[in-house]
Amino acid sequence: MRAERMACASSVGALVALIGLGCAPGDDASAAAGGSADRDPAASGAPDGVPSGAKPAPGDAFRTLDGGEAGFEDLRGNVVVANLWGTWCLPCRDELPELVELARIYDGRPVVILGLAVDSGDVDEIRDFLEDFGVEYPNWMIGMDDAVATFGAVGFPTTVMVDPEGWIRKELLGPQTAASLTAEIEALLP
Repeated sequence: MRAERMACASSVGALVALIGLGCAPGDDASAAAGGSADRDPAASGAPDGVPSGAKPAPGDAFRTLDGGEAGFEDLRGNVVVANLWGTWCLPCRDELPELVELARIYDGRPVVILGLAVDSGDVDEIRDFLEDFGVEYPNWMIGMDDAVATFGAVGFPTTVMVDPEGWIRKELLGPQTAASLTAEIEALLP
């Protein structure tokens, strides 16, 4: 019985440590620490014409901050860095300046930095929040249930790398840097 209590306490301690690195625990410690190797769909075999291990970007329509709808199909031909974030997520706030820098670096190139605001309030709240951080790249709105069902998000921020043909090539859990994302983007550019 004592061993079971110790194991439980150890598990709770590990969970608390992981939550401190992101807004929810990830698949493993390196993923929660923002490593780029947490879930790599390109790691397994695939049929001809499909990049190894890739899966299609969702075909869903998302609500834009201007009241319209948009989807990944609209972004074909670009590398898309889709970042699932929340106004309530402290690591997401820390990551935003890196994404703003990334958008500056790739301005005028076939790369789209895209925010997916997860359960972050109404349009005006999200706009005000983004303005405070100097975010000018597009942001769409998504609910928590959809973030989990559509992207398999297990924590935030989660960044999904989509190639120009619309295939999800990599999923990154935890805050990323402009430098690490630049390497990921360059690997996907034609």
